[in-house]
Amino acid sequence: KYLDIQKLTDPQFKRLTGVSWSTYRMMIDLMYSIFIYHQQATSKLSIEDQLLLCLGYWREYRTLFHLGMTYGVSGAT
Repeated sequence: KYLDIQKLTDPQFKRLTGVSWSTYRMMIDLMYSIFIYHQQATSKLSIEDQLLLCLGYWREYRTLFHLGMTYGVSGAT
């Protein structure tokens, strides 16, 4: 989760997610602007965790069930 990885160095973060901290932050800014524009319903996960879940899915090819268990949400979420 985002709270657990904030102290990672840029090389460690890139190894974990496949993107640098600066790219991650730009993606978060974009997601916040889309979220505010569309005023979507709230989620159990923060936007930061939603992006980490997505990056984990793309990078590790984990099943949605396993990602859901890691983040405490259902596989459908």
